[in-house]
Amino acid sequence: MAETADTSKVLSQEELSRRKFLNLAINGVGAGLTAVLAVPLAGYFLDPALRSAESKRSWVKLGAATDLTNSPKPYNFQTIRKEGFMQQKVSATAYAYLDDDGQVRALNNTCTHLGCPAGWDESKGKFFCPCHGGVYQKSGKKEAGPPPRDLLVYDAKVEDGNVFISV
Repeated sequence: MAETADTSKVLSQEELSRRKFLNLAINGVGAGLTAVLAVPLAGYFLDPALRSAESKRSWVKLGAATDLTNSPKPYNFQTIRKEGFMQQKVSATAYAYLDDDGQVRALNNTCTHLGCPAGWDESKGKFFCPCHGGVYQKSGKKEAGPPPRDLLVYDAKVEDGNVFISV
């Protein structure tokens, strides 16, 4: 009888070691799969934060710099809007002009109230939104109406005789 007790003791120790081995193997495979998936996912989420502001910038050509005057002129342009993996071709309008210092200024004409297109009224020297009566100064500063903010001002530059804006 002593032999059977010793044999059952050896078998139970052997089963425990197999169980431990399988447990460790399964946990190791799970940890490996987690690492394989976590590295690309971390890169996907951290990449936008680690990119410099200059690399995110896209310059769009509006037209010849010789066409600019001190009165805002509309320029239609197309650009690619990128949001994550999605890319969409969008059409937009920017108003560009020369300020009193001779520097190029460019404004987005989208009203900050509900997104209607604001237009330049030469006779009054202001931008007007036809939807709800938003009024903006030539510089894009909100003057009257329900819009909560000024018009968006684009970074603008003149290069090789052409006007470019940063979108």
